Amino acid sequence: MSETAIATPLLHYRLRWYAVSTARLLLRRWQVLVLVLGVLASANASVFSNADTFARPILLVLSPSHGPVWRFGYLILLLATAALWAHMQRTPIKGGAFMAFAASLPLDARQRRRADLAVLVLADSPLLLMVAAALASEAARGGAPAHLLLLAALVPLALAAQVGVLERRPLAAAGLPAACMLLAAAFDTRLARAASLVACGAAALALHRAPWPQPRVLARLRPRAPAWPGRLLRATAGPHTAPLQASFSILLRQRRDEALAKALGAATLFAGALGLAAVFEHDGRALAAAWLAQGCIALYLSGLFRGLQMAHLASTAYTGALPLDPDWWRRFDLAAVLAFGLPFLAAAALLACYEGAGPARAAAGLLSYATLLCVLRAPQLLAERHAVVLGTIVAGGWMAATIACLY
Repeated sequence: MSETAIATPLLHYRLRWYAVSTARLLLRRWQVLVLVLGVLASANASVFSNADTFARPILLVLSPSHGPVWRFGYLILLLATAALWAHMQRTPIKGGAFMAFAASLPLDARQRRRADLAVLVLADSPLLLMVAAALASEAARGGAPAHLLLLAALVPLALAAQVGVLERRPLAAAGLPAACMLLAAAFDTRLARAASLVACGAAALALHRAPWPQPRVLARLRPRAPAWPGRLLRATAGPHTAPLQASFSILLRQRRDEALAKALGAATLFAGALGLAAVFEHDGRALAAAWLAQGCIALYLSGLFRGLQMAHLASTAYTGALPLDPDWWRRFDLAAVLAFGLPFLAAAALLACYEGAGPARAAAGLLSYATLLCVLRAPQLLAERHAVVLGTIVAGGWMAATIACLY
């Protein structure tokens, strides 16, 4: 049997595995996308304005009011977001447990990379729609061909960053900062088209070529895990260090992809609050947007409780034989999720303070929404099928009461 005859069923399996294993996740992302488009359609009258608003995160890279340094940093941010998007789906994209057997098949590295790219296109479909909207909006506006080439170059650059994350090759991302620097330095100059073509061609060539073997030097130079987090935890938690470390290990190691997805979603909600504050020209509505963002962040992060409890329930065959309370993990899971969500809630509280809430009201809002994050643990764990509905009702009432008291 030829390698091509083996590679084709393998690719079909990879696509089917991703579609089945993350069908609900991909469906939820498309539901969010349709909801955003519906909100934009009701807020704006024309299709062009809707597409322009939807593609605004991509079109910001073409803003003439910023310099090369800002544009370089923003390009790096876009590529880092794409890499994080692939990292939090790494297991289903790579094919799951079956790929441990598929590694013994006579397939070269180029065929495996083609399978990765095919599944990545499916996983990136919501992001690709945003890039397509940016291209359509810029073309309808009559933008310069160099701007269109720059937007088109973002796709292979993002795919190169994602492939580097999937293959766990640090050197795969070495050329991305250089490409971003070239695009930022040549923006709106005579070399803009050439820079975009060079960056796009280099990224496409890197994706087409078979990956180089990972040098052994990199494996030796990998830094060891720092010891200061454990020391800090022991200094603050005292005798409760071990159960807290178990909760943090489940959250940040076993369920790392879910934690990354929650962090990305919370950061997006905070960025949306910043955008609304700019749209409202920092008036009283911007303060309400900051408090609403805090409530949405608390509601979104409350989904971490379910994953932690599932991990603890799976280990009850061992922990049940220990002299522990049946629900010993609950307060430690609560502390872990609260510590994970406090930076995002604090960022929204700082935004509220900047918008005129004052330190006292901002601190009161932070305390209120930190309490909401703890309260939302009950609907997430007690109502499995109706957790989203009950959590949304509780969060909506809590946000209304908080804004009424603090606004």
